[in-house]
Amino acid sequence: MMDSLRWNSWRPLTLSCPIPASTLPEQLDGGQAFRWRLSDNHEWLGVIGRAVVRLRFRETQLEWCSSDSSSAFAKRMGDYFDESGIQVQLIDQLPWRSDVVLSQAIRSYPGLRILRQDPHETLVGFLCSSNKRIQQIRMMVSSLAQNLGEPIAEDYYALPSWSAIASASATQLKSCALGYRAKFLQGTAHKLKDRPDWEKEFSSLPTPQLLETLQTLPGVGPKVAACVALFGFGRWESFPVDTWIVQVLTQAYRLQGYSAKQLEKFGQAHFGAAAGIAQQYLFASARSGQLGVRLGKNEKL
Repeated sequence: MMDSLRWNSWRPLTLSCPIPASTLPEQLDGGQAFRWRLSDNHEWLGVIGRAVVRLRFRETQLEWCSSDSSSAFAKRMGDYFDESGIQVQLIDQLPWRSDVVLSQAIRSYPGLRILRQDPHETLVGFLCSSNKRIQQIRMMVSSLAQNLGEPIAEDYYALPSWSAIASASATQLKSCALGYRAKFLQGTAHKLKDRPDWEKEFSSLPTPQLLETLQTLPGVGPKVAACVALFGFGRWESFPVDTWIVQVLTQAYRLQGYSAKQLEKFGQAHFGAAAGIAQQYLFASARSGQLGVRLGKNEKL
């Protein structure tokens, strides 16, 4: 029988730029991360590494507790949510004063920031993302953890290692409902399972070379590479171009006829060092209908 979770005490999540209650669902379940869910008692439950985390609002204060009571994990939580406010400074450098589309997007989701996830988590998640909606990706990632990952406590599991994915049987992978993505996950796992320092190696690369190196992995195209660079390696200048961003740039910015690569270069040039943060504001606001762009009901990443 799996161990029961032991929670530490609730404590405030003190951020230089607070995340309001209206923004939190987009922050945790808006396509950046796939390990969070909303519980019946209106708490957010998530897994970060080998720790289970709870988030709630007490009046206007966002609070958290976790299964890991160490000071190291408390620091990890601060880094995960940009406690120091590095992104706040970058957002102020964006051209929102002259760009009415971006200005509207930022106003729609105050306090939104890029979550600082592990590269392993982002690579696994976005290898599952091709032509899938957020809910479906979350379910695939959860199935991978439950079927191939190590148990944490109760019904919570860590994400599987590359070795576990590489050695998984066809039956195990099929049970995760991965479809054709299974071969990409397993192919990437075979490439990385014997490289325990791959995250450190990749982190040392300049962003253009990091994007190129990521794309040598099976199933990693330009968009997935840009997402992993942004969400997993903290490369704020990385500008993923998905279906929603194509619609925003072609409709709201009138860039009809541009290729995905040209749109990526426009985003990097127009938004600069914080292009990826701008992308997330545009992505969130477009999906919620704040920018008036149109896409089918079954939008996919």
